[in-house]
Amino acid sequence: MNFVTGTSRHQTYFATLDDQVAADNPVRLVDAFVDKLQLQKLGFTNTAHKSEGRPPYEPAVLLKLYLYGYLNKIRSSRKLERECGRNIELQWLLKQLQPNYHTIADFRKLQAQPLKNLFRLYVQFLGDAGLLGKTTIAVDGSKFKAVNSKKNNYNQNKIDKHRRFIEEKTDRYLQQLDEMDKQEDQTKDDIQVKKEKIAEGLKKLKERSIKYDDIQQKLNATTDRQVSTTDTDSRSILVVKSIVEVAYNVQNAVDDKYNLIVHTEATNTNDGKALQRAAIQAKQNLQLQQQDPIVLLADKGYHTGAELQSCQQQNITTHVAYKEQPGVKHIAKEFLAESFEYNKQDDSYTCPAGATLTSLGTWHNKKGEANETSYRFKTYRTDACKTCPLKNQCTKLPKRIVQRSEYQDAVDLNDNNIKQNPQYYKRRQAIAEHPFGTIKRHLGYTHTLLKGLQKVNGEMNMIMLCYNFMRTKNILGFDGMLQALKNWKPNYPKVVCAFQTRLQQAFYGHYSIIQFLFN
Repeated sequence: MNFVTGTSRHQTYFATLDDQVAADNPVRLVDAFVDKLQLQKLGFTNTAHKSEGRPPYEPAVLLKLYLYGYLNKIRSSRKLERECGRNIELQWLLKQLQPNYHTIADFRKLQAQPLKNLFRLYVQFLGDAGLLGKTTIAVDGSKFKAVNSKKNNYNQNKIDKHRRFIEEKTDRYLQQLDEMDKQEDQTKDDIQVKKEKIAEGLKKLKERSIKYDDIQQKLNATTDRQVSTTDTDSRSILVVKSIVEVAYNVQNAVDDKYNLIVHTEATNTNDGKALQRAAIQAKQNLQLQQQDPIVLLADKGYHTGAELQSCQQQNITTHVAYKEQPGVKHIAKEFLAESFEYNKQDDSYTCPAGATLTSLGTWHNKKGEANETSYRFKTYRTDACKTCPLKNQCTKLPKRIVQRSEYQDAVDLNDNNIKQNPQYYKRRQAIAEHPFGTIKRHLGYTHTLLKGLQKVNGEMNMIMLCYNFMRTKNILGFDGMLQALKNWKPNYPKVVCAFQTRLQQAFYGHYSIIQFLFN
């Protein structure tokens, strides 16, 4: 039986690396993109500046390596080192350079801020290529697991539980010692062996007690009511319903034209305070002015009065899903607070029964929910409740009281936007959740490899940049994207990491510590 046969391993043939990489291979786009950049203007620095030994690798070499790796689901520094020696595409891209894993890993850790600058610059390229609508953006957050297990995340209840266990275990050990002193039927050698084991156990318990004392001090020094011991910036965050993970909450702002990400930021809080910051930064990345209008879509996790008001003051039309008021057993649906009509001219409410509720004008302070700031509110009431035949359907108190937040106008404006155009809001899910679905399901990036908020931000900007890069190629095609890169004239933003750059240079010996401190 005949089979297809291969070429002899001893056959000599002549070919260049360029011949082995197809003319439309995406790796050529990575090469063209990085070669177009002036990396120093983005804040990239060499990985070493020592006068002795071999010279360092260019930042462009390591940036090309990482872009290729993240685009091809390879982000481990050790795996990237192996790929440099066996991957034809990487040999072509890096001109057969093979940096070791330590050099590769250091580049990602030290260049966090330049990677953010690079992401913002790529958003500029997307705008110049006509791929951004710049009229509607959708904001959404997704949790990425941190390099910190649940076991190494502590709150007050968890510390107290461990301390109780230590105390109970210590008491049992001491009780065993007392019982041994009373026993006469055992030999001294047996008793001595048991006492030594107990002494070793007590020593370990004491060490653990000292550990939890240290964690308690750290907990007392923070306002987050939790401490992570492996990655100190990570936090225990509610993922869905009652599922909690120690993670980072990555906020994305996505343009609606082609679902391209225009802003990304890793945070360690929930969505309550993230709306305004994400929207303003997205407008800046889109090179829009404050007076330029834009529409913002977000889910109900972002529905916070202060955030809605701040966005609307920046000429941002909000379509944020409103939070429905929970039902109350003794209040009929038609008598819930939203059924009361507010009269702005005389600052009063009209109830469903036709009575007018007025306020004394006094502002009261109310503490917000978790991760939300406190806010002020006024109360409204009427004496008509005493004789109202519908009172039993409205309240069991002597008078019905309605509260109005200082942000209620912004909330009403937002909620009215949703009610008038529900189809417009429904676009949010397809716009904002599409990138996260691709990144988590297709690429498999559900967790971060780095520790610390600054470094995690650098990696997340790299991931979102690669998502945009892949999508750009799919939209424009290979030839279209290559031509767009050739025609692009980057407008470099001001580098915001001069201090970090000098710190790296001082660390690697380019500057003396004295020079670093006084520059």
